[in-house]
Amino acid sequence: MRSVLAAALVLAVTTTPAPAAPVDPAMALPAVAALAPLVRRAGIERHTPETLWERIDGEAELYKTFGLTASAHALYEDPAAPDHRIDLSLFSFADPLGAFGLFAAFRPPECTVQPLGNGGCLGDYQGFFWCGDVFVLADAAGSDSARPTDLRRALAAAAALLGPAPRCPEALRAFSRFVDTRTIRYQPQHLLGREALPPGFEGIAGGTPVFLSSGAFTSEAVGAALAAYAPVLAGAARSERNGYRVLAGRDPDLGPVLLVGGLHGISGARTTPESAGIQELLEAINAHGGDPEAEGAW
Repeated sequence: MRSVLAAALVLAVTTTPAPAAPVDPAMALPAVAALAPLVRRAGIERHTPETLWERIDGEAELYKTFGLTASAHALYEDPAAPDHRIDLSLFSFADPLGAFGLFAAFRPPECTVQPLGNGGCLGDYQGFFWCGDVFVLADAAGSDSARPTDLRRALAAAAALLGPAPRCPEALRAFSRFVDTRTIRYQPQHLLGREALPPGFEGIAGGTPVFLSSGAFTSEAVGAALAAYAPVLAGAARSERNGYRVLAGRDPDLGPVLLVGGLHGISGARTTPESAGIQELLEAINAHGGDPEAEGAW
């Protein structure tokens, strides 16, 4: 069910609230007999970012990229049927964007988002969701009839222990108003390793790849970011419209690019500057401060 992060323009987001104290992921592992007839094995396996490779060698770097702080894992087995089991893992991140980023990395295009935490997906053998700064992953083994029930019960139990899902980060909510939520990815590192633009979001709006990069932007910071990116572009052209700084040109790897810089961040699109409505769309993303009605889309 895992999907590889798309190599598209990277975005960043508007200022988010200070992160809460990290959650101990083991606190959301269901009790020993909570998933009967499955019973939790004695002991909980814990890992730090430095030791996670011992459990998922080859994938630990992905979790670390999104800001992993700790993880906890437990195996629930059926004493009467050794092939009937659930492997449940909880991963804590430095902030909710990290948990969302991993959720977006795992989420397949066909996923119908489930009301688990801030959003979840259920498959034949695997299910997962994110809730605040925690990502929860369950792998199931057993009969075709048992697995779906086991996955849902295990994830629902973890969600109940985590408590009510907090509101989505403001920038994520703002971006989701314009972009198909099934396409949104959070990129903690800039595309192709460039440092000119800060990390952020990407997605598809009206068939056009768009992105938003954010932070505590000032006019000087926006100008510096666009100036740093301009040398990458062939035929870079600068302009100003409606108080927004505009940079257009051809990226050697991405093709035509249009970027709009404002006080709320930098939005952009992989498109020709003449595409109808693109600049208006980017200005709207830049100016919008979030929409509570958009939260149900996850």
